[in-house]
Amino acid sequence: MPSKALRSSAILALAFGLALGACAPTTQVHGYMPAPADVSRIRPGVDTAATVEEVLGLPSSTGLLRDTAWFYVESTFENYTYHRPRVIDRTVLVVNFNQTGTVTSVAKFGVEQGRIVELTARTTDTGGRQLGVVEQLFGNLLNLDAGKFGDQ
Repeated sequence: MPSKALRSSAILALAFGLALGACAPTTQVHGYMPAPADVSRIRPGVDTAATVEEVLGLPSSTGLLRDTAWFYVESTFENYTYHRPRVIDRTVLVVNFNQTGTVTSVAKFGVEQGRIVELTARTTDTGGRQLGVVEQLFGNLLNLDAGKFGDQ
């Protein structure tokens, strides 16, 4: 039969081991990065958006104004208990297209080429004016549609 001191030591060691295990980081990977062998199959001037989709799959994001760039983004985060996740790696593959949909270039960027963009809290006022409660009530009271009174 184990002694009380041995049992207490075992419980203390188990608790210490669990506490250390809780401090271990967890790693999470978000996004999708095509395999390097697949990326090397894309040929600028030859491939089109359809063939890129067939080889690499759909992108994580596309260009905002025109669909002339496809972005494949993969990020790796490390998270310690009770801390904010930290980016430890990020890879961005950019496939650019011309107006006819043919690939013009393929470029790969790492976290080293990234930069932090500061967001601003400024707002732009609209040109309208604020209506009071009474103005809204009386304004809508006489806002009748003639179509509602016909053919009843």
